[in-house]
Formats: sequence, C-alpha cells, structure tokens
Amino acid sequence: MKARIVFFLIFISISFSSYSYSNSKVTLAVENSWPPYSNNQGNGISKEIIIKAYQAVNVEVEFIVVPYKRALHMVKIGSADGAFNVTKQDNTEDVFNFGEEYLLQAKASYYYNQDATLNFSTATSIPDGTTIALILGYEYGDIFQQNKHRFKEVRVTNQEQIVQLIRKKRVDMAIMFDEVVKDTMTNMGLKNSSIKQGQINHQSDIYVAFSKTNDTKEMMRLLDEGLNRIRSSPRK
Repeated sequence: MKARIVFFLIFISISFSSYSYSNSKVTLAVENSWPPYSNNQGNGISKEIIIKAYQAVNVEVEFIVVPYKRALHMVKIGSADGAFNVTKQDNTEDVFNFGEEYLLQAKASYYYNQDATLNFSTATSIPDGTTIALILGYEYGDIFQQNKHRFKEVRVTNQEQIVQLIRKKRVDMAIMFDEVVKDTMTNMGLKNSSIKQGQINHQSDIYVAFSKTNDTKEMMRLLDEGLNRIRSSPRK
C-alpha cells in the first residue's frame, strides 16, 4: 500500500513539474511600427512592461517581430500565444481573450494638414466620404468602429506614411496616437507643427490579446499577476 502511495505521489510530482515547465514560456507577436511603445525591432515601452511582468512570475517570453496585422493573424490561427498593443474593444473581444490588467493607456487624436480648417470633436461628426489615413489592422475605439463604414479609409503599414499623406494632402485627416506622433516626427526630422493636431478621438487601454485557438488562460492569468506585482512594488 505504501509503495502505491509513494508511486502516486511521484507521478503527481512529475506531472505537476511537466505542467509547470510547459507553461513557463509564452510566445508573443510584437508589431514593428508603433514607437515609442514598439519600434521597428519590436523594442519599446510595451515590451519592457511585459518582460518585467512575466519575470515577476518566472515566465520566459519569446518575441516574434512582425507587422501589426500579421501579429493579429498569428494569434488568430494559434501560431503565437498572444500579440500586444491591442485595444480592448467590442470587435477585438470577439476574436481574442483579454486579461483584467492593461499594459498602458494611450491617447489618439485627429491630425490634419497644417493648412486645414477641419476640427472634428468625435467620429460621429466626421462627414460621410471623408478620407482618413490609418494603420493596417489598428483599432480606433468603439465609436469610430461604429462609424467607419461612412469613411474612405487609407490603410498603410507605418506611421511615416501617414505623416506624408497628411503633409501632401492626399487624405483629409488621420488618427494617430499622440506619443507615437512625437516620436515619428522626431525620427523624420520634422517639427510637431508640420501637421496639425486636433481633438482626441479616444483613449485606449492597451492589452496583450491572447489566442482563443490555444489554451492561454494560464498565460493570461500569470500576466495579470505579474502586472499587479510590478505595479504594487515600490519604485526605486
């Protein structure tokens, strides 16, 4: 009888160790065009937060750097466990799993050519047929999502393209995240006044979006735990 109990305990111990090991690594796809949150190498504020959070719960992270739209596709089909810098809103919650804790918050505003007289306060006030420059795959809040069918979207792959479209008057306006605009303009050697900032479109809670194809509940729970730990720790 004792031998059976010992064998059972050893079996449970091995099984638990295997389970812990198999869940000690997470693969995340990261976009390459959202500085300072995620630059062309995938490095930036978001990645730093994720590394610290997962380190706090002893989880190793593998990052795959791809364009944003590709990152989302990888998560949908299960070739990555998650992707980050994703806005949690109605249409993304239909496709991905989200934890309780966001990585960060980011404001996005309307941007125009410096000579433009346009100054919209919300997506509902933008006229039908307005041409708007946006990033492929990006989310711009529930209100914009509900009105997007009325606009002519010009979707591009990077922030520099949006700035050029605005400056050359090839679009009526754009929506860009404010800190991203500052970083992009600096990298392009342009003054912030080279394009005109309008009113705020929305403030996004930025998350890691986890795959519904893979079993990612534990990875999601551990990220929440790690984020809580680093936020509750005294700053040095």
